[in-house]
Amino acid sequence: MILYVLLFGLWAALVAYVFWFIFKAKTVQPLTLDDLALTWKVHKQQTGCKSSRIHGLIKENDEIIGFKCDCGYEFIQKRLISQRPVERTAKINHVQKQLQMP
Repeated sequence: MILYVLLFGLWAALVAYVFWFIFKAKTVQPLTLDDLALTWKVHKQQTGCKSSRIHGLIKENDEIIGFKCDCGYEFIQKRLISQRPVERTAKINHVQKQLQMP
């Protein structure tokens, strides 16, 4: 009888951990300079922030992951662990085609 209770408890813990890992666990995502500027501009518009510059950049592994504003606002770009990382690279063929168009 106690073995069944232990097995049920272990399965419930495993299910809870898998649920947390898929739907709640997050990791940081690097920001491009365009994303950084856009996020700061949206922050200023939504909160009415009067800051004229970003107070500091938040870095991890030599990549920008967020910023701190003079007003005290702090932003860190996060994504779910279960999502694929977004890689923002320009396609060389696409850029060359645009340059060749008159």
